[in-house]
Amino acid sequence: MKLVVQEAPSLKAAIESIVSLVEEGVFEVKKDGLHLRAMDPSQISMVSFTMPKSAFLEYNVDEERKIGIDIAQLSNVLARGKRGEKAELSIEEGRLVIKFYTEKRKRTFKVPLLEIGEGISREPKIEYNNHVKINAEALRDALKDAKLVSSHVKFLLETNAFTVDVKGESGDAKSEFEKGTAELVDLKVQGDAKATFPLQYLEDIVKAASSGSPVTINLETDRPLKIEYDIEGAHVIYFLAPRIESE
Repeated sequence: MKLVVQEAPSLKAAIESIVSLVEEGVFEVKKDGLHLRAMDPSQISMVSFTMPKSAFLEYNVDEERKIGIDIAQLSNVLARGKRGEKAELSIEEGRLVIKFYTEKRKRTFKVPLLEIGEGISREPKIEYNNHVKINAEALRDALKDAKLVSSHVKFLLETNAFTVDVKGESGDAKSEFEKGTAELVDLKVQGDAKATFPLQYLEDIVKAASSGSPVTINLETDRPLKIEYDIEGAHVIYFLAPRIESE
């Protein structure tokens, strides 16, 4: 196995989309790319990560395999990669070998592999009829506003608007994005949908998204939320359980 990316920091940025939620996980190295599905320790959220073969400068896989790894440790090592350096991943004697190199310099790290189990085989089967595609920075700003008021936030999708609504003991806050505004890239709603989610998880989910890139939010009333976006050639999908509120 030999996986190489052109710019080391891009691999760090892609893995950053996992580390906020998952402490350890099983990467599946397949012929078509690198995959990971894992639940966070509280079992409230799930992440599904795919970095296709096309995202790598070199992608040589002699046989498909599963690699258990401490995600935080991997992220810390990848943070040492510098712009202008290539990053290479390989396996040697039960360890993941990470190399950063230029034409005349090479640095090597070796991270122990973990026995974690099989991981999660598939994503939840939920049909989503409503979605909004919103600028990542605009969504993060709305969550920052919400954090001033409460630890939970309600998402509401209507025919012509997406609303982030918060009510707490210290007050209320609301961010409304109407169809046609620059922040909303796309809005498709078959029927009004709303659900409430833990704010900290939402912040962790969108943390890695590039500021100018769109984030797609799939929403059904009181059903798990599905959020997805692309980052450095990888595609990441999150599912987050709602808080069921009594009327």
